[in-house]
Amino acid sequence: MKKRILLTYAMYGNGHRAVAEYIASYFKEQDPELEILAIDLLKYSTPILGNISQKVTDFFLLKFPAGWSFIYSLFDTKISASIANKTSMSLFKNKRMKQVITDFNPDMTISTHFFGSSLIDYYNKKGITHSKLITVVTDYEAHALWLRGYKREQAIVVGDKDEVAYLVKKGVDRKKIKPIGIPINPITSSNFDVDKAIKKYGFDGVRPICLFFGGGGNGGTLSLPYIRKIIKSNLNIDFIYVAGKNQESKAKVDSWISQYGVKNIKTLGYVNNVPELLQMCDFVVSKPGGAQSTESLYFKKPIIMINCSGGQEVANYKYFVKNGYGRRFRTSFMFNKYMKEISDNPQIIEDMKKNMAKNKNNEAMEKLYKIAMQHLKK
Repeated sequence: MKKRILLTYAMYGNGHRAVAEYIASYFKEQDPELEILAIDLLKYSTPILGNISQKVTDFFLLKFPAGWSFIYSLFDTKISASIANKTSMSLFKNKRMKQVITDFNPDMTISTHFFGSSLIDYYNKKGITHSKLITVVTDYEAHALWLRGYKREQAIVVGDKDEVAYLVKKGVDRKKIKPIGIPINPITSSNFDVDKAIKKYGFDGVRPICLFFGGGGNGGTLSLPYIRKIIKSNLNIDFIYVAGKNQESKAKVDSWISQYGVKNIKTLGYVNNVPELLQMCDFVVSKPGGAQSTESLYFKKPIIMINCSGGQEVANYKYFVKNGYGRRFRTSFMFNKYMKEISDNPQIIEDMKKNMAKNKNNEAMEKLYKIAMQHLKK
């Protein structure tokens, strides 16, 4: 009988979905007989409440990071997390959600958002489902909301080995904690020609290449002071600026490039070839989102972090800085000062690459697959 694996995520940002889709793709590739269903919980949530929760979260993440950090800390206790969990379940405990999950009847659920873990744990306790449960924490810190059902879960996957001691103190069984890294599996071509790709974007490969993720939506607006400093500085670095779907930001950057006669910056809108871009660049500029940072780590590309949204992203940048994988800057002035240092001494980036080469996150997906298969057989 075919085994059924449910993947649950929630579209509060793109990271939870990205990791879920990576897992779905890899598992199907390993065993085509698996039945896999990946669902966005917000798609089946109570419509009005779900939309409001998403907009409120996006507001704090992009516009008011200090407020998001306060909320994040406020609910990072056993009692407050329990209250938040019970309240949030009102978004998902409805007939539509119950129907899609019971129709699929999963043998195992892998959740990349704590709402999914809480929901399946609730359904299991009620006898609605009988699904084994693995939670994948998609940032480098496990907030209390990730731990609502830890006594009944088969495994909790975390990205940082230092999380083990913290989670044990929280009461989690050490055997359930799997510090294997955040599982991603970017699709790459074995015959990808880096030199050819570099020339395609108008560079000669002599200078370091920086992939600058400007971010879509309001994220693109927040990155503008940083890229403008770069444009005015005439650094010995080539840049690919990805504006995402924010065409207004792309237009502004293009106008500055024209105004200052800059030749070392290529602008792009929305892209679907991030693995290709990561392979050809030397380092990355981005906000410290869990999935995007891990993609940089997968390709061993140091990351210079800007526009931190607070909360879980604080843990992300601390993880990268602690291990020598990158740096984080709060202002465009200090960021640009450091970029000048890189321009004068590219060895800074090479040293970070050496640190990243010691990291084993590339094995995380394979390890997750083995963990899942072991529990499915029990």
